[in-house]
Amino acid sequence: MDTLRKTRWLLVMLTLAACKKPTENIKIVIDTDVIKYTALINVTDGQNGSPAPAATTIAITGTAANDIFELSGKKDIKLSSGIVTIGLRPTVAPTTNQPITVTAEINAPGYNRETRQVTFRAETKQQVINIQLTKTGSTAPPVVTPPPPVFNNVSLTFTGRCPNRTDLEIRPSVYVYFKKSDSNAAFQYLGYMDKGNISTNLLEQGGTYDFQIVYGAETYKVSQKIDQTSYNLTLDMPAACNF
Repeated sequence: MDTLRKTRWLLVMLTLAACKKPTENIKIVIDTDVIKYTALINVTDGQNGSPAPAATTIAITGTAANDIFELSGKKDIKLSSGIVTIGLRPTVAPTTNQPITVTAEINAPGYNRETRQVTFRAETKQQVINIQLTKTGSTAPPVVTPPPPVFNNVSLTFTGRCPNRTDLEIRPSVYVYFKKSDSNAAFQYLGYMDKGNISTNLLEQGGTYDFQIVYGAETYKVSQKIDQTSYNLTLDMPAACNF
């Protein structure tokens, strides 16, 4: 949406690196934190926990559907790796007495249709909605994923990069998923990254992890071995570079 893209551009900050000339090494830092009330929708196969099939579609309905956008500002809402983050347009906000509710409808070939209400409340700016698909005719119970073990805190700072624009830098505010690099297990929710920063106690020292985010209907990943308490990680994010 043009308005959201313009709003995001208004949040661009210029950082001047120390240099011989004032015009050298100008970095344009783009903050993606424009949509304030968001909900990550995570759609998985209920029997094995894997991401929803690639052909899975999502539709948002309800009286407030016109106020719902994908996190990047797109009106076209699609799943990537079974995930999409939706949110309210910046000029719309729920109040204590008037939450805003829409319905997410999920359809996938060979699976039963699923619907889920998504309610935006004044006191909750981020939320995760997990939807498990069941195969048509199946009576098997859905898989239950145990919570990950807890370790010491690790701080991660993510920076988005535009492959064709070295003068642009993305400061993402998105939901992060993770898994051990040598594991066949599905990605699990790590937490919400605010302006590129997240602190977590779910990473084991000595372990190597894959980190995943979804933005603009694209999936981005980066890997890191954990053997200290803080890291700076870089993600190529071309979907955040189109404005």
